[in-house]
Amino acid sequence: MTRDRATWLLYLHMAAFGYFLYCFGPSVTLLGDDLGVSNAVAALHSTAYAAAGVLIALLGDRPMRRFGRGRTLWAGCGLLSAGVLAYCAAGAPAVSLSAALLCGFGAFLVVNVAGTALADHHGPIAGPSALSEANGLAAGVGMAAPLLIGVMDSSGPGWRWAMVVVPVLFGALAAGFGRTQIPDVVAATPSRTPPGSPSPEAPPESAGSAAPPPPSPPLSVPTLLPPASPSAKARASRVTGAPPVSTSSGSLPAAYWWAWLLTVCSVGVEFSLSLWASTLLRDRTGMSEGAAATAMTAVVAGLCLGRLAGGRLALRIPLDRLYGSAVAVNLVGFALFWSATVPWLAYLGLFVSGLGMSVQFPLATAAAIRAAAGRADLAVSRLAVATTLAAGGAPFLLGLATDLMPVRTAFLLLPILLLASLPILHKSTHPKPRP
Repeated sequence: MTRDRATWLLYLHMAAFGYFLYCFGPSVTLLGDDLGVSNAVAALHSTAYAAAGVLIALLGDRPMRRFGRGRTLWAGCGLLSAGVLAYCAAGAPAVSLSAALLCGFGAFLVVNVAGTALADHHGPIAGPSALSEANGLAAGVGMAAPLLIGVMDSSGPGWRWAMVVVPVLFGALAAGFGRTQIPDVVAATPSRTPPGSPSPEAPPESAGSAAPPPPSPPLSVPTLLPPASPSAKARASRVTGAPPVSTSSGSLPAAYWWAWLLTVCSVGVEFSLSLWASTLLRDRTGMSEGAAATAMTAVVAGLCLGRLAGGRLALRIPLDRLYGSAVAVNLVGFALFWSATVPWLAYLGLFVSGLGMSVQFPLATAAAIRAAAGRADLAVSRLAVATTLAAGGAPFLLGLATDLMPVRTAFLLLPILLLASLPILHKSTHPKPRP
């Protein structure tokens, strides 16, 4: 695979996005403490961020088709940078919630455009490898974010300075790669040649190409999942066993909706642990706010390692068995974290939980596509609703619960979601035959 300047530009955009993503989770509790608001109100920042994803999904590919991928990508960088600066300067919940919404608009634009452009730029053969490398780089860079937040908060300057790195990163990208051309959408043009023949005006690689589907937002905090290109969907259909037919209309079978619920469970656990792990860590171990904010590093390390191995495991182990094993690993990690009274054991538990979570969302997505009976476009668009609902709703419910009961008791919501996912998994992967 050839990595040209456009490839590295898109890789670095994904890396900067990953840094922001893993800053945002631990920052929510720190901002809530600074503003003196309840945990439920603090959790609304995650809800505002997720709401932006819904709105971006409704826009579809309109911004890219009207302004081009390059302008849309840089506009997303600008919106995200402005949102981060407003978020860091906020002195009232109304301002910080609006800033979180603005961050969501920018972040979802960045990851959608970068993911789609990478897939198209490298084609159906090298595209998946490029996306995997981009996601791996994003996770690797993201591991530094919670550490920097903890160090900044503990050493004096404050956690906000760690988030200010985000606009600095995008500014550096603009200075170094501002004139680099980003692969754009190939517009369909009328042709006078017989059906099925390539247009004489079109270059060979664009002949017969189809416009990519409307991009959907990344489906949860740790996933960084880009929208699928048509070729990727065809390959996914061969892997999952679903027919390679895709349509945007028609009803979806019951097994799909069980997989939809499975996605809600997996994303709800990921987001809740990302936002509130530091709160339980402080409550159980007596760690400072800054030190506890580094907890997300252990989770991201587990996610990164698990996803590196998860792709190969998915080729050898049936989906339902692998998902069930991942839930078991996640439960073991949660038990270690939940019962820990010393930091090292809590960090070990978070790392093990990250290992378990690493494959849950990708497998839930694969189960949904397989159960959709060939309606991949419709399935993915419906999954966007599931993921944003879980990403915005589950952390809010957990934050509300921590206001009403001890933090340790409130955290039992996570194993409840994990255990509930097992019968849902069976329903989604073993549907009853139609009479």
